[in-house]
Amino acid sequence: MSSVVQAKKRNALYFMKQTFIIQATRPAQHSEIFTGVPASITIAQAILESGWGKYHMGKANNYFGIKAHTIHGKVTYGKVATGYIEKETKEHIKKLNKDITIKAYFRSYKNMSDSFLDHGLFLKNNPRYYLILAIYAIKKDADEFAKGLQKAGYATDPNYADLLIKIMKQNNLYQYNLKPTGKKSEKNNQTMVA
Repeated sequence: MSSVVQAKKRNALYFMKQTFIIQATRPAQHSEIFTGVPASITIAQAILESGWGKYHMGKANNYFGIKAHTIHGKVTYGKVATGYIEKETKEHIKKLNKDITIKAYFRSYKNMSDSFLDHGLFLKNNPRYYLILAIYAIKKDADEFAKGLQKAGYATDPNYADLLIKIMKQNNLYQYNLKPTGKKSEKNNQTMVA
């Protein structure tokens, strides 16, 4: 392959990645405002779990593989999702130490922003993640947040935190985390973010 063709492919890949980051920034920051999950983490997880947005389950706009649940025979999908899709997926069965293919229900969303918000709400409303959210609120260390996610059992991949940190560093995603303004909101006397 000629060096010109290789350069064009590298440029196209760079452009595709930058476009995804630009598209993901506002939804990730919006989620951070409401949930406290760092925007850099949300963007890195979306990159990792959706392959830079290529695999977000089509019209389902599900960038994190968030499942819908069946309760008493009825599929439920929370307050943010607009519905669900049925899709084959691989699941690892620990007791058998084996991967199997199953059909599962996954939440579908109107857009990327809703997917990102629901992801943040999943973390915010799950007791497993309370501590890492509290620590991030004080320290503002996204790398420690990534390690906390892994420690709390978010993913089974033993390298999950390292992968997120690598993505955040390589793409300078930390710049998208909201910064405290130092001003206090008159309404609730909490420090505001910009």
